[in-house]
Amino acid sequence: MATIKKSIIAGSIALALGLGFSGCAQDPTPKTDAITVWVDELEAKALEKAAAEFRKDTKVSVNLVVQQDPRSNFLSQAATGGGPDVLVAAHDWVGELYANGLIEPMDLGGKKGDFYDNAVAAFQYEGKNYGLPYTIENLALVCNAKKFEKLQAWEQPNWQQVKEVGLALSLNAGGGDPYHLYPIQTSFGAHVFKKDQNGDYTPVLDLANGGVEFAKWLSSEGKIMLDPASTWDSSVAALKSGSKGCWITGPWAKDQLGLDSAEFNIYSIPSVGGKEAVSFLSSRGFYVSKASKDAFYAKKFVVDYVAKSEHQKELFLVTGRVPANKSAFDAAKDDRVVQGFGNAGRKAEPLPAIPAMGSVWASWGASEIAIIRRQGKPEVIWNQMIADIKSSINQ
Repeated sequence: MATIKKSIIAGSIALALGLGFSGCAQDPTPKTDAITVWVDELEAKALEKAAAEFRKDTKVSVNLVVQQDPRSNFLSQAATGGGPDVLVAAHDWVGELYANGLIEPMDLGGKKGDFYDNAVAAFQYEGKNYGLPYTIENLALVCNAKKFEKLQAWEQPNWQQVKEVGLALSLNAGGGDPYHLYPIQTSFGAHVFKKDQNGDYTPVLDLANGGVEFAKWLSSEGKIMLDPASTWDSSVAALKSGSKGCWITGPWAKDQLGLDSAEFNIYSIPSVGGKEAVSFLSSRGFYVSKASKDAFYAKKFVVDYVAKSEHQKELFLVTGRVPANKSAFDAAKDDRVVQGFGNAGRKAEPLPAIPAMGSVWASWGASEIAIIRRQGKPEVIWNQMIADIKSSINQ
């Protein structure tokens, strides 16, 4: 919180910068009698209490509108001054929304510490924050509980133990899957992009830092453990049959496997290369539109109301999604899926939202498959991949 200066002018500035949108006595007269929030069906239900509280306090109504195609409609409508005041959407939209000048920076003030750091970082772009996270997704190691009956409840299997029971990992029938292989890759030190002093991604590749070592692992141990023809369905079948003891996957596998039962345990992904295994993190949260009829009250709704712990808990209770809010996460202490994936993702890094990310996937996945199939020397294939991606980014 900024220090309140003695002078009225300095004090007002400090309040505006440090206190965000609290302090009703300072609030301006609303420019509108209603703000619109684009949500999905579950979010519409979960936000009813926050909307009612906001209406009671400010006399500004909140219209919760379920939007079936929010991305394209927001891009087209906000660009011409239309669309919602607030958009609930994935964090990796931030780059496109920023580039088109469609979103407002948002100071979370004292609420920032109520959310996990990597979830907040997901909405950071060009040194500023552009959203309030409410849910997170990341990978974890899902294992058949019977395979590790000798482990104590607090113990994590190491990589050798995973090798012994077998690992399922979908490689999309030969299309490759850098996303699910990323935790193994980062355990060798190779991340996709470097970051600047603010923690923002830059379009400078970091794939050479331990990448050759990872490529050699793919060509040797990976060749033995991973099947290029594997798919989502074959991975599910392998877990259910017990032919594979573990699977690197996300919370989206909950219903198909019944992860909320004691049949499976959810662990952090162990290191293969000696460094920490870091998966990608995705977050969903609240953006404020530059075309908002009243950006002050749109931000106030998000920061002073939606961010409250009771409303964050309501979002979890209704949606069942892993909370980005610490209090909501703690309140879900009896949910095996939330606790398993949430704890596994504490060091996960936000999926880059910079334009250069679009140049990475195709060559990355194809090169990993070529290495597993031993279609050339792993270091040659990996280094050629880096050169190809650099060329694509610079086009």
